[in-house]
Amino acid sequence: MKLTTVLLDAGGVILDESEDDRARVKVTVDVLSGVVPGYSSGMLYEDLNEAIEGFCPRVLAYVFWKHLKPDLAIFDRLYDEFLARWRPNRPPLRIMPGFREEAEAIARDFRIGIAGQYGGELLDLLKDESLIDLFTYRFTQDDFDITKPDSRYLERITRACGVTPGECVMVGDRIDNDVIPAKHLGMKTILVRVGLHRNQQPRIPFEIPDVELESITGLARAALEVSRLA
Repeated sequence: MKLTTVLLDAGGVILDESEDDRARVKVTVDVLSGVVPGYSSGMLYEDLNEAIEGFCPRVLAYVFWKHLKPDLAIFDRLYDEFLARWRPNRPPLRIMPGFREEAEAIARDFRIGIAGQYGGELLDLLKDESLIDLFTYRFTQDDFDITKPDSRYLERITRACGVTPGECVMVGDRIDNDVIPAKHLGMKTILVRVGLHRNQQPRIPFEIPDVELESITGLARAALEVSRLA
């Protein structure tokens, strides 16, 4: 089946989340070090890698629970503290360097949609950056009541866009949240190895993406390459 549509994850593809990741790490260490003596950023990254290797969908919640279980009350209190300290100071959304050039090239051959976990604030940024016209489909997380890694989320996106999963290539930065649910639906997949999940590895052959990139550089070329595999 001919590929017509490229679905882009938000974080790690459209958005540069590196500053946000650093902010979350700092707040997590500050909160946990109050109850876990000597807790450090090095220990946190070890815990994050453990969560990522285990395909945990919410890696920071995993870290908090690892050190606070089985006390649900203290987990709730400290995780809420983390959110209360991180959210007001969250860095502003930033477009991934090089995204404009890749998106312009993709739009010459495909329709572009969003398959990320950001809402209307993403559309606002795309408008501010004069990128919104590159997107044929402008649905966001706000338009759906489920999310990744549930493959029904991607299925509902394709239905809203009026395309079939077989016409789509999913581009994301996670095997668990992006590649696997897309492959379950019969989509082609491109994995961009950036951010906290950049070293995540497939557990079985089914989870291997069709193409891997070390950054979004070359994404438009990769989309064409994948289209020839369809």
